[in-house]
Amino acid sequence: MEKLFEQLLQMISKGRACALCSVLASSGSVPAPAGCRLLVHEDGTIAGTVGGGALEGEVTHDARRAISAGAPLIRTFDFTGEEMVESLQICGGKITVYTEVIFPTALERLVAETILQKIREGRSVALATAVLDSYDRTPPAGHRMAFDRDGVLAGSLAVGDLNDLVIRKALPSFDGNDPIYLELERAPAEFAALQGFLVDFIQPAPTLVVFGGGHIGRPLAHLGALCGFRVVVADDRAEFVSPERFPDAERLLSGPYPGIFDQLDIGPRHYLVSVTRCHTTDRQVLERAVRTPAAYLGMIGSRRKV
Repeated sequence: MEKLFEQLLQMISKGRACALCSVLASSGSVPAPAGCRLLVHEDGTIAGTVGGGALEGEVTHDARRAISAGAPLIRTFDFTGEEMVESLQICGGKITVYTEVIFPTALERLVAETILQKIREGRSVALATAVLDSYDRTPPAGHRMAFDRDGVLAGSLAVGDLNDLVIRKALPSFDGNDPIYLELERAPAEFAALQGFLVDFIQPAPTLVVFGGGHIGRPLAHLGALCGFRVVVADDRAEFVSPERFPDAERLLSGPYPGIFDQLDIGPRHYLVSVTRCHTTDRQVLERAVRTPAAYLGMIGSRRKV
């Protein structure tokens, strides 16, 4: 998700419109579940995915048409029909994709910057998008909002009570990874094009903190990066936490272990592993680690050492 928003921000900064295609709903066996996103540039360049194959080709074509027309599109693909079977798309389900045009406005830039900032800070954030079947004006106003548990961070959904309504309904799902679609039974008279609200919950990648840059710390940090963790490596010996030893690490910290904790804002998406050089330093790490809200705490060692 971070790379997708980076590309989105680049397009906005260049003053170029693009299209964001989101899976609103799916049923049966389909190439991509709800929440998948595809960013399409004017020239057809893409980032993200909605499942690949013929479906992605169709969605990309729709996106380029949407950019050209400056209008959104809601389209349902039925994988149970003869046409899909003949094209080898024999998944046997249905998928609904919302294609919206992202115009290079100051508001869109602010929302994208806010999302990226939260991701890079390792903080959860939610993005609410008003799903519209047409735009009453170009660019549309009041149709996207970034928020967290404390309220609106950037953007707006037209009027304040819609902001409050969506946040209230979304907060119970805030810690999850699956998006929700709040469908309206009846659109407000002043927003006839409004169909509902898509809310994405963007969770930061979990962070693996490896205490100890020795023989075990090096492969552990590499494996953590391969598994999608943000990796931090700490050691009380500066020469053991060089970029050459840990090319996959986002942060390298050196100094006394108790003091290193003061440089870490440890939360429930942190995984801490102590593989330091001796019992004494492992104890220093553990004495601080057990007082944090980390999701996991591990230490290598014999039963006697533990």
